[in-house]
Amino acid sequence: MEILKLEHVKKSYGQKEVLRDINLTLETPGIRAVIGPNGSGKTTLFNLIAHLLREDGGSIRVLGKPNSDPSIFKEASFLKDNRVLYPYLTGMDHLSFIQSVQQLLKARTNEVIEKMQIGSYVHRRVHTYSLGMKQNLLIAMAMMNRPKLMILDEPLNGLDPTNVMKVRLLLQEMVSEGCAILISSHTLSEVDRMTQEIFFLKDGYLITEQGETEKNRKAEDRYMAMFPEEMAQVDALKTSLSKRK
Repeated sequence: MEILKLEHVKKSYGQKEVLRDINLTLETPGIRAVIGPNGSGKTTLFNLIAHLLREDGGSIRVLGKPNSDPSIFKEASFLKDNRVLYPYLTGMDHLSFIQSVQQLLKARTNEVIEKMQIGSYVHRRVHTYSLGMKQNLLIAMAMMNRPKLMILDEPLNGLDPTNVMKVRLLLQEMVSEGCAILISSHTLSEVDRMTQEIFFLKDGYLITEQGETEKNRKAEDRYMAMFPEEMAQVDALKTSLSKRK
């Protein structure tokens, strides 16, 4: 069964066409990345998959069902940014709510707390958390239902190097258990370490690289080749700085 399938998905905001013709099929477990500059439509794409936005055209299916079917979230999860957290609730309140809605055993909550190593602050209110603590809680929430599909929008945001390594290991463990993971990230060094495939979001299209030669290059080099206009800005800054010396 296809884990995720997007066919000819389109999305515009007024006259601005953000996604023109998105096609994507995930059939096997693994970690894949969607990469593009700010404003290229990555968050819009993820919100469409999770049915937080409605596409203007095309179709999206998750685990064989239309993405509009709420039952997909029995086996899928979506990590957004920390604005979805309630500051005056504790981390445990958030996890317990998911446990109740998903009809999970208490043991699963305890297992996730232990795996994410958030026990020292899970009973504190979220408004006391650092950015990294909030991110760890969001990842814990996304793990709760043992998903077959995880959509993670900037999962490494705010994490220190130790926590980045821990999250990488946990995501790889989830893949070994049969999970397909789609992430967006600007941390290209981690994309190299973590993912098996990269999709580039450019000019409203999702571009898949062809051939093993490209896939064996570093993500930063592939990004530079895919977005020369972005790298021109870097080169211009280098030139400007060199003139000041």
